[in-house]
Amino acid sequence: MELVEENKVVLKGYLEGYYGRLLSWEGRSLLLRKLSDLDMNFYIYGPKEDPYHRIKWSELYPEEELNNFRAFHNEALKLGIKPYFSLSPGMSYGKSESENLDNLIKKFKQLNNIGFTDFAIFFDDIDSVRDDKLGAKHSLLLEQVSNFFENESSSPLMFCPTVYCNSFANGSLVNCSYLQSLSERVPPNLHMLWTGNEVVSKTISDQDINTLKQVISNPVIIWDNYYANDYCPNNIFVGPLKGRSFTNKSILGLGINATGLPITDSI
Repeated sequence: MELVEENKVVLKGYLEGYYGRLLSWEGRSLLLRKLSDLDMNFYIYGPKEDPYHRIKWSELYPEEELNNFRAFHNEALKLGIKPYFSLSPGMSYGKSESENLDNLIKKFKQLNNIGFTDFAIFFDDIDSVRDDKLGAKHSLLLEQVSNFFENESSSPLMFCPTVYCNSFANGSLVNCSYLQSLSERVPPNLHMLWTGNEVVSKTISDQDINTLKQVISNPVIIWDNYYANDYCPNNIFVGPLKGRSFTNKSILGLGINATGLPITDSI
């Protein structure tokens, strides 16, 4: 993999964004230490099986779990890792938008109150038509949340769109109505997660990202599913990361969405 750093540090980290296997806090601690050893610098918390992340995203965490988040956050900072907290509200968001926005802000504030200053919103894998109406709804939400956290966050809000790879565009990427509509209102400084040509991409290059930027210009962080095995849990993928060739002229960083097995992921 060629990832050249030129004018600024490229973000390199771990994405806990898979299905089926919920890590223990001890496992997350092991991964933080390994990330630090490898001079990687971010960890995004977004496991699909945490009910308070996805299914019950609008409900606040109980106090015991908040204590675990506080310890995780503090350890990450001591190790030089930026911890992101994410929510996936897309499955139910929109039925009562003003109430849902209030709940979303309250949930982020709950984590902000224990120290988190970096946040993400995931719109991936929702059962909805990927059209201009959905793009407009998501861009409005991102604008509203970004405005709220403008003075609270240490970095721009990160988001994963519903169209998060070329194959989901249902045709030409530059003519994708969802991304076109999303780009009209989403704040241009927000960091966008992207998996490449496919959900699991064999190759990702500067040229691929440059095509994406013809329709939406937000800074791109690769959500790399190369090692993810949540769609075939009986298999474990190990070995060198191949078929990646890009520089920070096209991307801001790369996050690996791995197996959810801490020792395997450490390798």
